[in-house]
Amino acid sequence: MAKLRKTTDVRCPVCGHAFRVPNTGSHVTLGRESDLCPRLPGRQSDGARALRAEATMCPRCSFAALEDFDELDFSSELRYSIESLLEDDGLIKVFRESDPPWLAFHSAEACGKERNLSARELGDLCLRASWVCRKERERPFENTFQLRAVRHFMRSLERDSLEGRELSVTTYLVGELNRRLGHHREALNWYVNAGKTLEENERNESLGWLERMIETQSRLAEEEAA
Repeated sequence: MAKLRKTTDVRCPVCGHAFRVPNTGSHVTLGRESDLCPRLPGRQSDGARALRAEATMCPRCSFAALEDFDELDFSSELRYSIESLLEDDGLIKVFRESDPPWLAFHSAEACGKERNLSARELGDLCLRASWVCRKERERPFENTFQLRAVRHFMRSLERDSLEGRELSVTTYLVGELNRRLGHHREALNWYVNAGKTLEENERNESLGWLERMIETQSRLAEEEAA
């Protein structure tokens, strides 16, 4: 299990506040769950901390992102719009003091919309938030972020030019998240669509794992729908 290592000094690209965050090495994984959540050795709480550390949130203005803050350089107009957005965000107002494990990912999603991140990237933020919630046993918020991820991924499939691996994985995730939300028939339809994307890409050898997962999860959804 990758342990949290020495802290790193960072500066918020929005408000300029300097603070320290824990640094993590690469995770040692033991495979992935059916929604691609990494299985990490050690206690569940250790895995939650490792996943949570992937998003950095400024303690002053609540700006958050997965990227290294040093790589971000915003215009004055964008900084102002993000600050205004965060000041008006209801969830941040209510939960900032209690600092729930999902808050940084919620903020990163909100800020990501303002930064014009793609729907695929926004979906990935919400998916990661759902993983953290699961490991922290925050079931209601896990479902909330799963639903938000589904909406972003579906928008990405409609608007973005996804192809190859990204198209197949995104389509599969819409199915798997629907299954986890209890929408079993809807999930089955998306698994079929995911399988078709593999056929259209001539069954890429590197995606054999995804083909097997589609088959396994399709059978599970059929059983759950019965």
